[in-house]
Amino acid sequence: MSGSRTGAATRVAALGRELALLAFAGAVTYTATLYVAVTWGPASCNVPSVGALVAGAAVLPVALRRRLPVVAVLAAAALFGWYPATGVALAIASYSVAARVRRTRWRDCVLTAAGLVPFTIGLIGSGFQWRVVVIEFGIAAMVTVAGPIVVHTLLAQREQLISALREQSRYAGSTARLQERSRIAQEMHDLLGHRLSLISLYAGSLEMDATQHVSEPARLIRTTVRTAMNELRATLGILRQPEPAATRPADHTGTKADLFQLVRQTQDGGMHVTLTWHGPDLSEVDRPVRQAVHRIVREGLTNVCRHAPGARAEVVVEHGNDRVRVAVSDDGRGGGAAPGTGLGLAGVQERVRLLGGTFAAGPLPGRGFRIAAELSLAATTPLALASETPEAPEVDLARAGMSAVLATGLIGAVAILVVTFNTVMFTDIADQRPVFETLPLGSTRERVAENVGLDSKIARMASRGVEPLPPPNVDCTYTYIEENGATVVERYCFRRDLLVQKSRFLLPGA
Repeated sequence: MSGSRTGAATRVAALGRELALLAFAGAVTYTATLYVAVTWGPASCNVPSVGALVAGAAVLPVALRRRLPVVAVLAAAALFGWYPATGVALAIASYSVAARVRRTRWRDCVLTAAGLVPFTIGLIGSGFQWRVVVIEFGIAAMVTVAGPIVVHTLLAQREQLISALREQSRYAGSTARLQERSRIAQEMHDLLGHRLSLISLYAGSLEMDATQHVSEPARLIRTTVRTAMNELRATLGILRQPEPAATRPADHTGTKADLFQLVRQTQDGGMHVTLTWHGPDLSEVDRPVRQAVHRIVREGLTNVCRHAPGARAEVVVEHGNDRVRVAVSDDGRGGGAAPGTGLGLAGVQERVRLLGGTFAAGPLPGRGFRIAAELSLAATTPLALASETPEAPEVDLARAGMSAVLATGLIGAVAILVVTFNTVMFTDIADQRPVFETLPLGSTRERVAENVGLDSKIARMASRGVEPLPPPNVDCTYTYIEENGATVVERYCFRRDLLVQKSRFLLPGA
């Protein structure tokens, strides 16, 4: 249940970050449309509704960057060619391509195309103003395409460095834990080993000197002490290993034979215990599960001996297709319960939890007590303890800080685009049209003279008999130009020093 809640919280947090990024891209793009514009766009961003549409279009490549990074970056590049205010979308899409496209050659081709597409659109749209296009879209390519690639490379190197440092720290911590476990093992061996050896020696002496009525309990004491010594040695071996999982109990732990032996040892102590086994043996089940089964049964029988001496106990093991269920219950008869530490059941519960199982312990209706557990047979490795990942809040904080830094970098990139596109200006294509087309009727004689020059007597003489009839009561001036290998005469006719007619015609034989 907790795992599902954690997964839902993670998905909600990821969705929140994605929506925040989309909103950020749209807001920055809309603001940039107020300062960055070119003349060849389908519609002018001076109209607020057009700016909003451009911002919405910039959000689409950002939304597609995870599933379709190549499509996203090419779409963002085309949009950037028409509207340079959408540079933030191109930068985000370029970063996504650098992070998600694994094939180096294909990634380089896509990013190169992302830099060339806006250049081509700008070159055609500006009427082939090469110098301005190279300057402006060259800088834009470095900011929106090359920049994100460099950022991704640096962040990847940073992650590798952090991983190496974490691995080194983990190794140092593992070494320290191994030294501490070795010290604890030595202390346990020196103290408990000595005491258990003395108990075994005293029980052996009692068995040899006592009567037959006393010798059997003495033999049980000596046998139990020997078993405890063997288990202590196994535990000490585990403590001294670099990894606790490297040294494990014998392969029969948790099998049917192992549990029957555990029950017989309890019966030899005077308890009434029965074992009921359903299903096949657990010999083919992974060791962590068998160890847990052994520990559950042993702790359950220990609790009966300690808290309900004289009671009848029952052990039930059900080996199903994908799960194993273990239960230890007693009828609660008897008295003189010995106090306990309360750590045994807690340890069993933690072991079961780490294997992804369920555990329950509590009194039965009327009299008695029961502990039960259910384990999945697919569990092979204990889950990570929650206490072993205290750095999660720090990781979230670091991620938030990195997001703030990247957002600031994107805003800086857009600022560079604003400065670039407002410093090196494109010449309006309309201003490149011939003077004849740009001079409107009604222009003064002085304005016409400033743009086309003074009257050309040669052009006036060459136009005789060729020119169309001028309007009445006008005074005309003539000039000529070479156009596609032909001589073209331009005539400007004035009335009261205002242009009332202009005409162009070819000279014959030219």
